[in-house]
Amino acid sequence: MPAFRQVGEKQLPNPVLCMAWSPKRDLIALANTSGELLLHRLANFQRVWSLQPSEYTWKEITLAWRPDGKILAFSLGDTKQVVLCSVEKAEILHVFPVQSPVSCMHWMEVMEESSALSSFYNSEDKSKMFLPKLPTLPKSEEKSDEILNLLGEARLNVLVLGGGGAFVELYAYGMYKIATLGGVSGMCRSLSLSSDLKSLSIITEVRSADDKLDTGLLSSCLPEVTRMARKFTHISTLLQYVHLSLTCMCEAWEDILTQMDLRLTKFVQEKNTSTQVQDEFLELLLWGQSRWDYVGLKKLGQSIESSYSSIQKLVINHLQSGSEALLYHLSEVKGMSLWKQKFEPLGLDSAAIEGAITAVGSFSLKANELLQVIDKSMKNFKAFFRWLYVAMLRMCEEHVQPELNKMTQKDISFVADFLSEHFSKNEELFDRKGKYFNVERVGQYLKDEEEDLVSPPNTKGNQWLNFNSNCVCFSVILCMFVVVLLV
Repeated sequence: MPAFRQVGEKQLPNPVLCMAWSPKRDLIALANTSGELLLHRLANFQRVWSLQPSEYTWKEITLAWRPDGKILAFSLGDTKQVVLCSVEKAEILHVFPVQSPVSCMHWMEVMEESSALSSFYNSEDKSKMFLPKLPTLPKSEEKSDEILNLLGEARLNVLVLGGGGAFVELYAYGMYKIATLGGVSGMCRSLSLSSDLKSLSIITEVRSADDKLDTGLLSSCLPEVTRMARKFTHISTLLQYVHLSLTCMCEAWEDILTQMDLRLTKFVQEKNTSTQVQDEFLELLLWGQSRWDYVGLKKLGQSIESSYSSIQKLVINHLQSGSEALLYHLSEVKGMSLWKQKFEPLGLDSAAIEGAITAVGSFSLKANELLQVIDKSMKNFKAFFRWLYVAMLRMCEEHVQPELNKMTQKDISFVADFLSEHFSKNEELFDRKGKYFNVERVGQYLKDEEEDLVSPPNTKGNQWLNFNSNCVCFSVILCMFVVVLLV
């Protein structure tokens, strides 16, 4: 037998706790005692990236690569959670809790081919015909692309976790728990699941012989488990995508819109006047004069319009796209739950799924309401700042362009109503020193609060709401009509 020959050596500053080679790429993952997770290339052993998910040093850590080599799973010995990390960039994509600290893990790919599985893989590819590709998010392009990597290939893979206290769990696609196994004694030190899902071999610290558990139930329900796990992965990924979309919307809003009331309040305080900003604007509207200097407010108007446009694009391109994809996958899960012979033993509850569909539908309706509020706010502020800009030019005795000088009586009434509605002092919102001007209506939708909207949209004259309010009477009349026909 030929002897092994050393081909390279690399000195590291800290002792290595564990390492794992990528099954597909020239990469090796290392964890050291200083609390770092490192990714190195094997060819020249250069560092690709490092990640320090905890501020403490580690005593024990376990690693496992997804079979396609795009996701790395790890678990710290002192914690009860598993983390899925992107390989392209040091980015944590998904975290889920477990009942006990993990001492070993194994990530394998199911190799058994059956007609049912082949049919599922083909139908999985056809689903792309109905759902457009989700666009990348601005300022978070890399993050949104990495989240979509959680889906991976359609072929089933299973992450097996083991720990102390008879703790063994199986997660399809590394995210969806499909089994919790009992009958294991001692601390798990190594485990391996067969490629056909029929048996699981476990090495424990107590017994001298290996434990070998029968997992034939998973193998017999393989097509149903695969379909459920794949749908769960889609839904979990889309939820993260929607959450990231909301984060981008909040950032766009905070760039300028949260500063609007503060600027106007500061504007009043600097003038040291007892009159309210509403009175000053109305005086400017009626008499064309004011004690204030409005230089700088034009830029504020442009910034507000730009921020509204950014939020509007995020709602249309990202939030609604993610919600529609969620409804699509939840509707398929609802259909699966109605096939009780196949999926009821696996725990699919049609009532719970129906509740989830209702929640996503309500979310989509609220997003559509937000679009209407944004559209109305953009029109209001555009007209308001257009009038304000013309008033500034007149006060400075500068030339006003003819296209800007067209101000009808209807436009004047609109501006007056806008000032009365938005610039009046609201006692309910008086939560800081100075006056709070209720001029911004979008931010109330983005706050993480369970309270009702502070300034709900005006529903007067809404035909759909009027129809719903009359539905009870309509239903009663219809029922009476049917009874008369039957008699």
